[in-house]
Amino acid sequence: MHAHFVVEQRMSSSGVQALAARNLELLRIIEDTVDCLAADSNLVRSIAEAYKEIQAKLTPGDNEIDPSGRTRAALEKASDSCVRIHNDAKARHLSATRDPQLRSDDGVIDAYSELMTVVDELHDAVENLSEWIAVHDAVLQPTTGSTFDSVDSLFESLIRNASRMSFKS
Repeated sequence: MHAHFVVEQRMSSSGVQALAARNLELLRIIEDTVDCLAADSNLVRSIAEAYKEIQAKLTPGDNEIDPSGRTRAALEKASDSCVRIHNDAKARHLSATRDPQLRSDDGVIDAYSELMTVVDELHDAVENLSEWIAVHDAVLQPTTGSTFDSVDSLFESLIRNASRMSFKS
């Protein structure tokens, strides 16, 4: 510690100015990073709320919501994007925790944690909506009218029907 103090005393005024400028630049970068992550978190939070609102407005009805499957395909892409964003934020969070220039009170680590949390919430909202649509549409599918005593008899029927359908083609 004493050696460090001696080195600081011998630093020229231009050296002190360079160190101060570097520290100011680092603080600016930290502030910009935290601000951008907060903005991203707010945006993701808004998107998650929109998905929740959409699901809340859906009511069971007599018509399928997604007969073509395009909506569920889009929701699957959104879900996959959430996973990628989360994984990227996780890697950056880990990098921030290992960066010797960052301190815990800088806010970078907390900002990445918050982003990961809201991305997880968005992922859950997307998955919940997709599942709701799938269940809703599945309930509206016509039934065969058949009942089965066991799983084996169900599979036998499926195989028989699949064989008949392939001969019709």
